[in-house]
Amino acid sequence: MRKPQNCPKYELTKSFLNSGIFLKFLYEGNKDVEALNREIESHKSDSNSVSIRSIIQRENEKFIEKIKENFRDNDQIKCCRDINYYFDLLNAIIKSPNVFSKNIQDDVINKFEEQWKEIIRVKNIDICTRETDLDSIRKRCIIKHLYDLKMDVNFIKAFSDDYNKYLVDKWKKIIEYTNTYYGGVYIKIENDSMGIIEKYDDFLKSSYFICDSGLNKLNIDDITISTDVNSLINSISLDKITSKEIQEGCFNKNYIELLKIKTSDIQRMINMLTIGISLLGFALILIFLYRFSPLGNLLRRHTKKNIEVDENTSEEMHELYENSENGRQYISYHSI
Repeated sequence: MRKPQNCPKYELTKSFLNSGIFLKFLYEGNKDVEALNREIESHKSDSNSVSIRSIIQRENEKFIEKIKENFRDNDQIKCCRDINYYFDLLNAIIKSPNVFSKNIQDDVINKFEEQWKEIIRVKNIDICTRETDLDSIRKRCIIKHLYDLKMDVNFIKAFSDDYNKYLVDKWKKIIEYTNTYYGGVYIKIENDSMGIIEKYDDFLKSSYFICDSGLNKLNIDDITISTDVNSLINSISLDKITSKEIQEGCFNKNYIELLKIKTSDIQRMINMLTIGISLLGFALILIFLYRFSPLGNLLRRHTKKNIEVDENTSEEMHELYENSENGRQYISYHSI
C-alpha cells in the first residue's frame, strides 16, 4: 500500500514581490528587514559610527544596482516611494530609543541627505521629495502601503499568513519611530472613492486594503492623521462620497459604520425639522381660518355667545349666594 505523500509547503519569497522590485537587496536569501536592524544595532557599543556608515554604504550600493537593473521610464514615482521608504527605515533604526548615542545618531543621519540625492540622481528622479517631519513620514508610508498591496494582490491571495508576517517586519521599525509613546495615532483617508478610518499601526500591518478604483485619485491631502479619533469621526464628509459602488478594500468597516451613524443622525434631524415645520404650518392654517374664513366668524360668534352665557350664569350664582346670606330663600330670574 502506497503511503500518502504530503504536499510540499510553499512559502512567500519576499524578493519576488512585485512591490519590492527596487528593494530586493533587503531580502536577499529571504532575509527580512529585522536582519539589517540587528546588524546595525550590533555596533551600538562602538565609540564611533564608522562601522554603521560602512554597512549603510554597502546597502546603498546594492540599492543603486537594483535601480539600474530594473528601472523603467514609468517607474519614477514607484522608485521614489521605495527610496523614501529605505531612508525612513534607516532613520528609524538609527533613532531607536536607548541604542545609539546622540553623537553617533547625528553623524550617521547628517549623511542621509547627500546619500538620498546620490540615489535619486541615478535615474534623475527629479519629482522626488522627502520631508522628515513625522506626519510626512506617516503619510508617505500610508500611500506606499496602499500601492504595494495593489501590486502584491496575487501574493496576498496565495500566501495570506506569510504576507501579513512580512508586513509586520516591513513596518515595525518605522511604526516604532512614528507612533506616539502612548500609542493611539489614527488615520482617515477620504475622497470620492475611498473611506478609511483606522489605527495607524493596524493599518500598516493589514493586507485588507487592496483598493483598485480609488487609488489613482488619492492625494496626500486626502489623508488626515490625529491622536483624537473623535475629531476624525466628526470630520467625515458626506459630500465627498460620490462613488455609486463601494469597493471592498477602499472603504473599511469602521468608516462605513460611522458613515451610517452620521447619515442616521442627519436624517433624524431632518425628520424633526420636518415635523416642526409641519406643526407650524398647521398652526398658521388654523390662525388664518379663524381670522379670515366664514368658519372663523362662526367660531367667534359661538365663542362670544358662550362668554355671555357664562357671565350671566356667574351673576345669577352671585345673587343666589347673597340671598342665601340674607335669609331670603328665593331665586331671581333674568329674562334673556
